[in-house]
Amino acid sequence: MKIEVYSDYACPFCYIGKRYLEQALAQFEYAENVEIIHKAYELYPQVGSEVTGTTQERIEWKYHKTAEEALEMIRNIESLAIRAGIAMNYENTQNTNTFTAHRLAKFTERKGKGEEMHERLMKAYFVENLPLADCENLVRLAADIGLNETEVMEFLDDDLLSDEVCSDEEQAKQIGVEAVPFFMINGEISVLGSQPPEQFLLLLEQIYQANNTQFAQGVSCGIDGCH
Repeated sequence: MKIEVYSDYACPFCYIGKRYLEQALAQFEYAENVEIIHKAYELYPQVGSEVTGTTQERIEWKYHKTAEEALEMIRNIESLAIRAGIAMNYENTQNTNTFTAHRLAKFTERKGKGEEMHERLMKAYFVENLPLADCENLVRLAADIGLNETEVMEFLDDDLLSDEVCSDEEQAKQIGVEAVPFFMINGEISVLGSQPPEQFLLLLEQIYQANNTQFAQGVSCGIDGCH
């Protein structure tokens, strides 16, 4: 079974969805037969490398919320994260462009460290509140999972694997991805949103046992919440 996961490191529900999938797989009898393939997706490709506002301000602007409503939305997301086992500090995230972080993830996958890097990047953004456009941060995060700092610096100084990130994003457009997390199972079954682990487990069991096509759709979730 192949699961393609479209996500962004600045998406809170992507982190929650990642954790839910891991919890489902921990209970799935045939988990050793599941291949996870991470796909790059930028929620805000137009955002630059510098932090220009707070999470609360971004939510107020994007969803036309009052300050109180935006803060309540933040707290709700943080509460959901806690239930998933994540000590998320969403209020203080520093939103920047994530393209280079996606490039780094592609690089670490070739080193056999992809899963570790995906987790480290999300923790850095949501728990430690580091801006992911900062190459010094990215080098340190890669070193945290055992990569050579000099090699990582040389990679980041170039534009290697940019084409692969762009290819993922083009594929997302072709299959109609407009919100993440988005899971594509065996190239034909779409799962939108951060599904609770018990629901994901049930779906995996049904697919594996029945080997038929069905469509599962949850709420549509973006960087600042679900609709």
